[in-house]
This record gives sequence, C-alpha cells and structure tokens, in this order.
Amino acid sequence: MGIKFADKMVPEKKNWRLIRNPARIDSMTIEPPSLEPRFQKPAGWRWHSFKNPHGEILRFGTVAPDHGIPDAIVIMLPGLSEFGEKYYELAHDMLKRNLSLWVLDWRGQGKSGRYLDNPHKRHSAGFNRDIEDLHYFLMEYVKHAAVHPNVGRIPLVMLGHSMGGNIGLRYLHRHPEMFACAAFSAPMIGIRAFGALPRWFSLAVSRMVSILAGRRYVPGGEDWRPRMSPDSRSQDVLSGDPVRNAIHDSWSACDPALQVGNVTFGWVYEALISCAKLQNKKLLRHIRTPCLLSLAGQDRLVDPKKIRMVARAIPGARLIELPDSHHEILMERDEIRDRFLAAFDEMLTAHEIREKVTPF
Repeated sequence: MGIKFADKMVPEKKNWRLIRNPARIDSMTIEPPSLEPRFQKPAGWRWHSFKNPHGEILRFGTVAPDHGIPDAIVIMLPGLSEFGEKYYELAHDMLKRNLSLWVLDWRGQGKSGRYLDNPHKRHSAGFNRDIEDLHYFLMEYVKHAAVHPNVGRIPLVMLGHSMGGNIGLRYLHRHPEMFACAAFSAPMIGIRAFGALPRWFSLAVSRMVSILAGRRYVPGGEDWRPRMSPDSRSQDVLSGDPVRNAIHDSWSACDPALQVGNVTFGWVYEALISCAKLQNKKLLRHIRTPCLLSLAGQDRLVDPKKIRMVARAIPGARLIELPDSHHEILMERDEIRDRFLAAFDEMLTAHEIREKVTPF
C-alpha cells in the first residue's frame, strides 16, 4: 500500500528499523498531553512522505487556508534536530495571513530516514545532498501544488531557521528563479564555537577527525535527553520563553521517533564546509532573491559577525537585529517573535507578494 499525493504513489517499505523508518502519517502521530491550542496541529494539516532519487524517505507536512486561494506558499526549512510538529504555532500564524505552510523534515531528523545504526546520532552525507533533496521536493511536489486553475501560479516564499537558513541561502544561489523572497531566522553562516579559529585550520582539523572518527559523537555528545531537565544548562541557550522552549522536548519525550541526540564529527565537518561556501562574497553577490536576515543578540550557537557580512554582501538584503533574542527567534517571547513576524509581513508587502499570483 502506498501514500498517494500529487498523483504520485510512494511505496511504503516494510520492516524498516527505526533508523530507516519512513514517515509515520497522521494515524501514528503521538501528541503530548495538555498542549495549548496554539501548539496543536491546525485543522487541515496533512503529513506526506516521498523517496528522493537515492531511495531515501523524507517526510513533509502541509496546511492551507480552508477557504479561498493562499496568497503564497511558505516553505519552512527547520534547523538542526527540528521537526515539523515544532512549527504548528507558526502554521496557525501563516493561516491567519492567508498563507499556506509546508515544512520539510531533513534527512537525519524528524520522521525522515536516519543515517546511522544509532538513530540519535545526527550525521550528514553533505549539505549538497540536502540542497538536492530540497530541489526534488520543490520540483516534484510544491510546484505542482502552487498552481491554481483560476489564478495561475502562486508565489513561493522561503523561511529558514539556522541550519535551514544555510541550506536555503545556498539553494537561492543555485536556483534564483524559484522563490519570490526569503526570510531567515539566525541563519547558520558560521558556527560560533569555531569563530576564533582560522577557517583553514578548522576545516583541516575537522576533515582529519571526520576521516578517523566521522560517525562518532563530538566530545560530550550523547543520545537524546530532555534539554529542559533541571540539570540541563541549555535552557537559556535556545529561547527566553519557557513555554515555547519546552515544545521541542514535549514532542520528543512523547514520540521517540522524533528524538535526535548530538551531532557527529562528520556533521561538523560538512557544516563547516557549507558555512565556508556561504562566506564567499562572490557567491553571495549572485543571490538575487530579496532576503530578510535576522540576528539574535544573545545567540551562542551561530556567529553574528558572519550574518552581518552576508547581509551586506547580498544585493538589497535587509538585516534586523534582535538584541534580547536567543537562538530560536521563532520560539522566543512574544515581543521578540512578533518583531520578526512583523518584518516578515513587511517583506511580503514590499515585494508585492500578494499581487504576484500570475496567470498562465
């Protein structure tokens, strides 16, 4: 039996181990108890899965306004270890704006396939593969849905967080025609822990370690455990809002298929390579998609200097700085999160997204 979507039948493979488990559709979703309505699945949300050209399973979720035609389709690109359920609140926000939201679980996290025998280890086969997965997803699924028989093509808007911002920016360089505009929450242009080291040195050492021990956890790395536990020091690293900060762990504790531990040496090496590519000003000058970049003033994970550099290098890009924000801007306190969403709305207005539904 397969999953029918967009006139394609995706076969479900039997007897997958957890590490190769294809997306579990709605009937198998386990929801945390006592979630506030804003964090619950919006009406009309659907889960789907597909195989990429390498035969790997990826999951994505979609929701659209229940009446009328959306003004745009927003493609949410999550950060490291994240999953679609974490962005249900954002989905509610987009629906209020008459926007559709699609969110893709990257391979290695969420309910997409994992890389290693230990499904908790966040490994990578290279960010180029993620860019390829994104392009396949857009060409085979999103673009078909972004056409309405009465009005023509509906514009696409990118919204990327952290690692998703890294992949998204590199995608815009390769495929400048795909998105009408793009917004990024604390994009991972550089990793703060490596900021004081020469780039050549970081790449050389991480490459050597990756060759020798690429599938091992980085020092201190471990399988998933609640980051909101009393002994966890990461409470204030990601968000200053205790309710939103708990959402990731609430889902992970309730549904073990969503759990992701720390990264491997191999992931670090691939991340540093991808960051180095984005620090090339010549590449950045060829990104023509209108971009909004946001910087979190209390961010301890990504390098704010590199975000400023990218904002200066991309033609016409706008940068907003949020001095009181921690890394996960979309999981922050209302006053911070609302400022980012207001800038997102201004971007849509400035680039006349709601007027860009085009006839055939």
